[in-house]
Amino acid sequence: MRDDSRFWYGWVVLAVVFFVMITLIAFRATIGPFFKEISGELGWSRGATAAAFSIGMLAQAIISPLAGIFSDRWSIRASMSAGVVVFGLSLLIGSQITSLWHFYLMYIGLCAGFAASTWIAQVPTLSNWFVKKRGLALGISNTCQGGAFCLNIATPYLIAALGWRMSYLALAGVTLLIVLPVCIIFHRDHPSDKGTIADAPFVQNLPDEEAPKPMPSSADEPPVSMYNLPFFLFLGSFLPMAYAFAGMLVHLVPHATDQGFSLETASVLFAIWGLCQVGSNLISPVSDRLGRVPTYLIGNVLGIASALVLATYEKGDPEIRFYIGTITNGAALGLIRPTGSAILADYFEGPGFGRVNGVAMMGFALWGSAGPWTTGFLFDLHGSYLWGLSAFALMFFLCGFFAVLLGWTKRDKRGTSPA
Repeated sequence: MRDDSRFWYGWVVLAVVFFVMITLIAFRATIGPFFKEISGELGWSRGATAAAFSIGMLAQAIISPLAGIFSDRWSIRASMSAGVVVFGLSLLIGSQITSLWHFYLMYIGLCAGFAASTWIAQVPTLSNWFVKKRGLALGISNTCQGGAFCLNIATPYLIAALGWRMSYLALAGVTLLIVLPVCIIFHRDHPSDKGTIADAPFVQNLPDEEAPKPMPSSADEPPVSMYNLPFFLFLGSFLPMAYAFAGMLVHLVPHATDQGFSLETASVLFAIWGLCQVGSNLISPVSDRLGRVPTYLIGNVLGIASALVLATYEKGDPEIRFYIGTITNGAALGLIRPTGSAILADYFEGPGFGRVNGVAMMGFALWGSAGPWTTGFLFDLHGSYLWGLSAFALMFFLCGFFAVLLGWTKRDKRGTSPA
């Protein structure tokens, strides 16, 4: 019988993943509060400014599969740490911006470093440490995304105190002097690195042969294949969400200020959006019991409704409508993201999962890159966010449609469907 009564290091790994992700997500998401400050001072259009995030996500798409391969062949910790370094150095560029291409270069670096140090590292790391409680671990870690947006409530005050250039310098210091050492010192790829097993607190009295094992190494089994129908259906169910997520991240604050909200109040709305994602992240482990696809579809329906509410909001409408749209959108995204990650791990865990996850995140970034620029372009074209935000509803619909097809495919393949 196994007795793992000591403190289990898996909780440390979960905390490290959470800390790295919440910090980097928060710092990258400052584009909303910085948006009008930078574009106003330097005379850029809304579409041109938003294009920085889109171009950055293209860089993220290119780096994601490479980071996944790197983490398979070397280590997740090394890939994660390298990403943090690139991210921090890119923030230093932000303090020296004098032209549009400098802003683009900064976001190329931010998103490239972000790719290696956040989602690419999160799913395989936690899937190694948590097997029976995978939905729980991914749900907890994904609360970092909403929590990060809550941290941005302080960004307007930071800019007011230091100016936007010195604010970027301060964020770079936090990244390189605090986040990087934490990652290097405390992160571990596998339970075996600390002499323990996956899910140890949940299986203390199980015999060793019945204890859950981390993802097998490439020496144990052939690599999983991603050239099949389930993988392409998964991409169809997951990638359109990236368009809506990235578009909201960049344009929620500008949309709110356009409707008469102050920048401080808009930042509170952004924080509320994040808090609702936290709440849904914590609820998302229900997919372990309710099923992945039903949980996913609930998020899609909420996403469609929220996009239409925000798209049709006009100055003078009751402010509660904007709050409702923001709350519902955050709840939708908070439910979809970790459930989608759990679906990916359910299907493709095994040797080479880093490569599979890297390709999935590449697709996520490619779809996401279209959201900020297209939404800004449509605003410049029509003078409002009506059409730009309405497109988000279509994206949520596509996610739900392909998720249903994916669920049917799994039933056909195995006879039953944990999805």
